[in-house]
Amino acid sequence: MPISTSSFGDERDDRYSQYQSAGDYDRETLTFPGITPLQAETYLKRLGGGVEEKLRRVEGIGWVAEISETDDGVDVTFSAHDELLDDLIRRFEEWSERDAG
Repeated sequence: MPISTSSFGDERDDRYSQYQSAGDYDRETLTFPGITPLQAETYLKRLGGGVEEKLRRVEGIGWVAEISETDDGVDVTFSAHDELLDDLIRRFEEWSERDAG
């Protein structure tokens, strides 16, 4: 499970620099009708993310998710390294289905 951490402020920051290069991220946007921005943020925090911008952007090690409110729910743009993207989306969908069902 990805985790999130703030900067250590020392040499440990460089150790995880490969996870900070967002230019290498793949992106995918999915629509989740019936989900509020608060619910989406909660699911992303359960996946190990930390809130960067309340109800808009959540970031974990190796991934970022941006939440956009729509008329009937939210769009979530997942940006992650290839090996994390599918797993992140699958686990987010599991949380949304669990709460809906």
